[in-house]
Amino acid sequence: MTQQPLDPTSDESLMAAISHFFGLLVALIVWATQKDKSRFVRFQAIQAMAFDLLVSVAAFLFVGCMMAFIFGVLALGIGDIAILGNQGNPTAEPFRTIIALMTAVPLLIPCIFVPFAGLIFVARLIATIQTFQGKNFHYPWLGALVERYQEH
Repeated sequence: MTQQPLDPTSDESLMAAISHFFGLLVALIVWATQKDKSRFVRFQAIQAMAFDLLVSVAAFLFVGCMMAFIFGVLALGIGDIAILGNQGNPTAEPFRTIIALMTAVPLLIPCIFVPFAGLIFVARLIATIQTFQGKNFHYPWLGALVERYQEH
C-alpha cells in the first residue's frame, strides 16, 4: 500500500529535524505532541526513537562485552598468580604472554568506539538535514520496519 507523497510545512520539517538531531527524549516529546497533527512528523519522530534505541542497545552490548572481557582478563591474571606463582616457572611464560596481550585489548576500545560514534553522528546529521529540507528520510532497513509498524 503506497501512501501519497508528503509535503511537510516548514514547522513540520523543523520538528522532524529536531527529533533526529537531539535524540530519544526530544523525539519522544515531539512524537507525543505532534503524532495526531502530522503523519510526516510522527513517522520521523518514531524513526528517530527507533534509531536511538537501536544505537543504545548496540552500545550497551558493546560495553557489556568489554566489561566481561576485562573481568575475564583480571580473573586470568589472578588465577595466574594463584596457580603458577611468581617463580620463574618456564611453563607459565606462554600463558603470561597471552594474558599480557589480552590486557592490551581494552586499550583498543577507543579505536572501535570513536568511529562508531562518528558514524552515528553522521547518520543523525544526514537525517536532520534531509528532514529539515522536507524530504521523507528513511534509515536503511530501519525506516521500512518503522513504516510497517506504523501501518498496523
